[in-house]
Amino acid sequence: MWSSRPAVRILFFFIIGILLSKYFPVIRTIDNPIIIAISLVLLLASILIIYLKISHRYHWISGLVTGVLIICTGVFISNNNTPLGKPNIDGKSRFYLAKVVSSPTQTNQAIKVVAKVSLIDSNSNQDNKQHKVLCYLAKDSLANKIKYGDLLVCKGRLSTPTGPQNPEEFNYKKFLMDNGIYSTVYIPENNWELVGNKPGNYLIALGNRIRNSLLENLTKNGLSGENYAVASAVLLGWDETMEPELKDNYITAGAMHILCVSGLHVGIIYLVLSFFLNFLKNNRFNNMLAAIIQLLIIWAYATITGLSPSVQRAALMISIFIIGKLTNRHRDTYNTLATSALLVLVIDTNLLTNVGFQLSYAAVLGIVTFHQPIYKLLYFKNTVVDNIWSITVLSFAAQLVTFPIATYYFHFFPTWFWLSNLFTFPLSFLIIASGLLFVITYWIPIISGLIGTAISGLVYLLNYIVGIIVKLPFSGIENIYTSLPMVISLYILILLVYLLLNNKRNHLLVPAVFVFAIIIGLITFHKYEISTQKRIVIYSIRNHTMIELIDGQNQIIFSDTGVISKKQTDYQIKNSRSLWGLSDNTNYLNKKDTITSKIFFAIDDFIYFENQTIFVSNGSHNYHPVKVKYPVDLMVVCGKNETKLQYLNKALDIKKVVIDSSVPPWNRQKIIDACSSLKLQYYDVASNGALIIDL
Repeated sequence: MWSSRPAVRILFFFIIGILLSKYFPVIRTIDNPIIIAISLVLLLASILIIYLKISHRYHWISGLVTGVLIICTGVFISNNNTPLGKPNIDGKSRFYLAKVVSSPTQTNQAIKVVAKVSLIDSNSNQDNKQHKVLCYLAKDSLANKIKYGDLLVCKGRLSTPTGPQNPEEFNYKKFLMDNGIYSTVYIPENNWELVGNKPGNYLIALGNRIRNSLLENLTKNGLSGENYAVASAVLLGWDETMEPELKDNYITAGAMHILCVSGLHVGIIYLVLSFFLNFLKNNRFNNMLAAIIQLLIIWAYATITGLSPSVQRAALMISIFIIGKLTNRHRDTYNTLATSALLVLVIDTNLLTNVGFQLSYAAVLGIVTFHQPIYKLLYFKNTVVDNIWSITVLSFAAQLVTFPIATYYFHFFPTWFWLSNLFTFPLSFLIIASGLLFVITYWIPIISGLIGTAISGLVYLLNYIVGIIVKLPFSGIENIYTSLPMVISLYILILLVYLLLNNKRNHLLVPAVFVFAIIIGLITFHKYEISTQKRIVIYSIRNHTMIELIDGQNQIIFSDTGVISKKQTDYQIKNSRSLWGLSDNTNYLNKKDTITSKIFFAIDDFIYFENQTIFVSNGSHNYHPVKVKYPVDLMVVCGKNETKLQYLNKALDIKKVVIDSSVPPWNRQKIIDACSSLKLQYYDVASNGALIIDL
C-alpha cells in the first residue's frame, strides 16, 4: 500500500522538511548553497545505489537516501518561501509606495488591505526593499473604491503586530507572520494618493472584477440582507457582509463548511458540468474538449472565489482526476489527494499550519477512508432512505477525522452536524447549480431576475433550517480541551481501529488499547490539574480592568465600572476557559462590591483570596501614613485617575504593583517612575500581557 502510493511517501518527507524549517531556527540559518550541495550528494548517492543494483535487502538505503533528499527539498523551498523580508521599523512616519495585493475588506473604522510596500523616503536609513504590510486606511469615499493592483503613495508609521496578550488568546501576530506579514500601518484620511493600477496577476485581477460584478448583480436581482450575505458566501466565497451572529449559527449547526468555498462547491460544479457535457463523450477528441472545458471553468471559478487553500486543493484534485480519466490511467484517491497537497505546499509551504488547509484535507481523507466501510454496514432498498443514509455517513466520516483538529483550535463540537447536513447538502447543491445558471444568464433581465428570486428563496430556506437546528437542545459542546499530544493520540487510535476492523489486523488490538489508555491518562491528568488549580489572573483588556480568581472550577471576575459583556471578552478569554476547565457562565462583579464567598472575601478596595491580599486602587481613595504598614501582596492600579503611589506606600507594605490596561499612557509612565524611585517591583499588563499568578 505504501510503495504503490509514491505521492504519499513524497508528501510525508516533504512535510518533515517544512516542519524542520518552521520550528527549528537553526535550520533556517543554513545557506541555500549548502542545502543544494547536500541535495546533489544525496541525488548522486541515490543514482549510484540504483546503478549498482545492490541486494534487495539493502533497498531501504535507497529509500532512506531519497527520503532525506526530499526532506532537504522541503527545507529549501520552505526557507525560500518566507516573506520578502522584515522591514526596519524605526517608529517614524515615512512615505511609502504601496501596491495592493489583496481584495479590500471592511472593518468598523477602516478599509483593510495587504500591500507590498517599499520606502520612498530618502531621508531614512531604512532599506527600500518590498515588504508585505497589512494596511488600514481610514474610511472615506475614496478608500471604499480601492481595488486589487492599485498603486498608492502613502504616509504612515509602520508598527510590529502584537502577540497574544492573554492566556490561550489567538496569536494574530503568528498568523500574519505565517502569511509573510511582519508589520502593520494605519493611514489616516488625506495621507495617501492613488497613482495608478498595476496588478501583479492579471488573472486574479480579472477574477476580482468578475466577482464584484456578480455580487452587484445579485443585489440587483432580489437578494438582500442575510439572504445576500449567505448567497455571496456560498457562491463566491465572499463573507464580508455576514453578521457574526449569522456565522455563529452556522458554526453551531455544524454547517460552516457551506459558507467556505471548498471541495463540496467545486465537486458540485464538476457534477453539473459533467451532466451538461455528457453529449461530448463519444470519441477521443470530444472527451478531450469536454475535459478542457471542465478544467477551464473549474479554475475560472477557483480564481473568482479567491483561490483559498480549500479551493486550490479541490481544483487540483478534480483536475488530476479529469486528466487521469482522459488518459485512462489508474487513479488512486490517496495518491491524488497527496499530489494535490504536495503541489499546494510547493506553492506556499506556510499553508501547512493553516487551519483551513488542515481541516479541508482531513475532511476529504475522512470521507475517502470511512464513507464506504460505514455505508456498507446497512442496506436500504428505498432510494430516498439510502440517500439519507449516505449523506449521514458522509457527515460522520468527515467529522471523525476533523474533530481532533477542530476541538484543538476551536474547543467546540456541533452535536447536530449530521442533521444539518441532511438539509444543507441538497440545498447547497441547488444554490450552486442555480448560481451557475445565474452566471450564464445574469445579462438577461427577466431570466436572471427569476433565477435570483429562486436563489433568494433557497438561501432563505437554508437560513431558516439552520436557525431551527441552532435552537435544538444540546446544540453544541463548548470548552472542549484537546492538547497536541491528545490530537496525535486520537489520530493514531483512529488509524489503529480502522486497520483492526476493516483490514482484520487483530494483532493491532493491544496497541489500540494502549493508545486509548494514553488518551484516558491525558484526560485524567488534565482533570486533576483543573481540580487543584488556584490562580490569580489580571487580564489585558484594552481600557478595562479584569481580575479573575480561580479555585478549581470555581471562579469570579472583578471588572471595572464599565460594562464588560461576555461578547466583548470572548476573543481574549474564551480559549483559557477550555484550558482551565471553566464554564462560560462567568460572574462579573464591580470591584467595589462587598461580598463573601467560599473562595474569597472582598470589601472596599481589598480582595482576600488564598492568603493573598489584593489592593485595587483607581486613585479615588487616599490612605494616611501609619506606623505599621498594612501588608499587601498585590496592588492593582487601574482607572484614569492619578494614583499617588508615594502616599500609598506610606500606608501599605506593597510587595508588587500591577498596572492594568485601563491606565492611560501618561499615568502609566508616572507609576513606573514612582515604582523605580521607591524600588517596588512592578508589572505593566498593557506592555507585557496578562499577569498569571499560580498559587
